[in-house]
Amino acid sequence: MFRSVELEVNSMCNRKCSYCPNVSTQRPAGYMTESLFQKIIADLAEVNFDGNVAYHFYGEPLLDKRLLGFVEYTVRHVPGCRPLIYSNGDFLTLDLFREYIKWGRTKFLITQHDNRMPPNLQAILTEASAEERDHIEVRFANDIDMMNRSGLIKTMNVPIEPLHVPCDAPLATMVITMSGNVVLCCNDYFETEVIGNVATYSLREIWCSEPFERFRSALSKGDRTASKLCASCDSVPSQSTLRRIVAQ
Repeated sequence: MFRSVELEVNSMCNRKCSYCPNVSTQRPAGYMTESLFQKIIADLAEVNFDGNVAYHFYGEPLLDKRLLGFVEYTVRHVPGCRPLIYSNGDFLTLDLFREYIKWGRTKFLITQHDNRMPPNLQAILTEASAEERDHIEVRFANDIDMMNRSGLIKTMNVPIEPLHVPCDAPLATMVITMSGNVVLCCNDYFETEVIGNVATYSLREIWCSEPFERFRSALSKGDRTASKLCASCDSVPSQSTLRRIVAQ
C-alpha cells in the first residue's frame, strides 16, 4: 500500500512562485467537501493506515479555516498516522502552531520561498520548547532541487527524450484532488490522468486497480513512456532512493 496520502483540502494559494505552475495559471478555486474528507479518512482507518497524511496539492493549507478540525478528525480516526502540513508559513503563529501540535505527531514542513527567516517563524523557533521544535522544519527554496513539474515550468528544461530512470513518488504516494480524483502523480496539475475517484471507490480499490499497478510497475523499471507526465518530467530520485526501488 501507499505510505503517504496527499489531500487537496483547498486549491488556493497566496503566492505565485516562479517554480510552481501557480505562477502562470490557477487551479479552479474551491474546497474538498467535509463529507468527502471524512470518507477518505474512513478508508484510511479501514486499512489501519500508519503513514503520512498531508493536506495539500498546489494550495496553501493554512488558508483553509477547517484545517485544524481536519487534523483533529484525522488523528482521532486514524491514530497511527502522521499528519504533515506542507506550508509557506505565512499565516503560522506560535499560538496556532501549538494548537496543531496538540494532536499527536503533527509536523509542519515549511518552505520559505523568500529565502529568509521571517519574524513569525523566527518567533516560533525562538520561543518554542525543544520538544515543540521537533514538530517544525523550516527550509529555504534555494536549498531544494526543483523539478519542471512535467514540463509546466517553462524556465526549466524538458528532456528531449523521456529519462530512463525509475521514480518513487507514485510508488509510495496517493494524491487526491479536492473533487476526489486520484491522479498518477503530484505533478498532474490539470488532472489529466485520473485513475479513479474516491467518492465511488475505496482507496484500496483504486490503489490496487490494474491500470495503477501497471503504471507503477513500468515506472519502477524506469519506463517513463508509461505516462505523458513522466515523459516530460526531469525529476531524478537520490541514489539511495533508486537503490531502494531496484531492491523492491
